Amino acid sequence: MMKLLVLTILYTVLPTAEGFGLGGGNKARRGSAAKPSSPLLEDALKSYPFVNDDKTKLAKNFNEIARLYGDEEALAMVKVMPSTLRFNSENFEPCLESWTEQFGLEKAQAMVRRNPGLLGVNPIQTKDADAILLIALAGNRDFWVEGGFYNGGQ
Repeated sequence: MMKLLVLTILYTVLPTAEGFGLGGGNKARRGSAAKPSSPLLEDALKSYPFVNDDKTKLAKNFNEIARLYGDEEALAMVKVMPSTLRFNSENFEPCLESWTEQFGLEKAQAMVRRNPGLLGVNPIQTKDADAILLIALAGNRDFWVEGGFYNGGQ
């Protein structure tokens, strides 16, 4: 009888706790409705050539890129540079916000679409607009070392 009472209380309290930041984690930022998964997630994972990586992390990173840049744009970035799915997704939004302050949203998004390696930049480095423009023009070193656009058709 006591176990039934405890279970009832838990099932009643846990959904409420999520609303106070004590659970959940699937809520979209900026107050927009939660977007569980991009419709192009499977295509992105199919174009990912590396093995033995955590598919959950790859999916989380792709969904975050898709949320910030759009589904089609995210897929195009992953096809050009699949290793973007290995980057720290916690940096994606702070970097975009910093670049938006400096260049405006459309220019910031276009800059990253042209050079997906910018998704790997640490937010601390985004404050210097001149340095970011140089990085954007010169490209990401790893991108060119790994073959650039000529990486075996990936």
